[in-house]
Amino acid sequence: MKISVKTNFDFSKLANALPDVINKYLEGYAEDTVKGTRRNIDNGSGADGKSLSLGASSYRAGQQALYNTGEMYNSLKRNKNVFSIKEYGYRHNQGEYPTVSGTNVRNFIGTTKENKEKIDKNFMSSVQKALRK
Repeated sequence: MKISVKTNFDFSKLANALPDVINKYLEGYAEDTVKGTRRNIDNGSGADGKSLSLGASSYRAGQQALYNTGEMYNSLKRNKNVFSIKEYGYRHNQGEYPTVSGTNVRNFIGTTKENKEKIDKNFMSSVQKALRK
């Protein structure tokens, strides 16, 4: 008895294509992170859905959180697959700066759920395409 097995996928083809697929994914994620972070600042909500706000005793109380001169907002950039922001913006996101009571200016860096689903779908599609013979 002779058994014959045929496949419709090629792991070596996937291995060759994977670096490009991952780079495209990271480029899309970095680009969407710039858009999502700007949207979060504009809407006054963090990536976790919590409100971004300045405490009542803040010298800028009543103004838009994280947008004083616009320098940090305008520093949001993508260079290929790298997201960049001013260092103090990253530190605000991590909660490393002391704030007055009632202030929340953390966890604002991130993409939107819709964008994340879109780039994840594109990633899986690219992997499946690269896997075909």
